[in-house]
Amino acid sequence: MQPYAVIVDDNLESSETLAILLELEGYTAATAATLAEARARIAARRPDALILDRALPDGQGMDFVSEALSGGPMTIVMLTGTSDPGDAAEAIRRGASAYLVKPATIQQLKAVLDEAQQGVRQAA
Repeated sequence: MQPYAVIVDDNLESSETLAILLELEGYTAATAATLAEARARIAARRPDALILDRALPDGQGMDFVSEALSGGPMTIVMLTGTSDPGDAAEAIRRGASAYLVKPATIQQLKAVLDEAQQGVRQAA
């Protein structure tokens, strides 16, 4: 079964492009433009990975990390345009696996996702 990722970003063009790139890398991917849409996607099918922007129309991605993890383990990658070491440290403290700054390459993202998924498989 292919790993499933949900991309949460209010820039539709960016998230749809990322979904296509992840699908080329062997993932099944879905997009959400808001935290409400992300909640619905997660409720319908729990993803292996959540790729989350920092600022969304209905809240802060950083605040959503704990909520997303409350349903069980998942790889969370903050993918944001804000290069702030304090934010990166806070994201990791809250449970994110990584904090990448846009424009991150698909290779960078895939490396983080692969490493996190390998850790999940070893823990199981």
